[in-house]
Amino acid sequence: MRTPHGVLMVNAVTDRPIGEGSLVEVLLFDAWRGTRSEIEAEYNLASVGEVESIHGPSCNPPRWMVSYKGKVSARHGDPIQPKGQKEGEDSLAI
Repeated sequence: MRTPHGVLMVNAVTDRPIGEGSLVEVLLFDAWRGTRSEIEAEYNLASVGEVESIHGPSCNPPRWMVSYKGKVSARHGDPIQPKGQKEGEDSLAI
């Protein structure tokens, strides 16, 4: 079984220490592909807020820190959908 996308999940959400907005740590669980730095091209990061910058990847599993301009609607454990996938559509289809 091979999935078309990995699973990008919110690991932590905090207020930015300087300025307005939120910092969101996201983890990518994707056993089929190596670490990628272009997550914004593959995943709908803007679905939870307006993206200001992305830092990473680092660690294993790969993780990124995403800075948002305002408060975000995401919480720990929330998935971020791949681009082109409809809301509620299962990303682990066989």
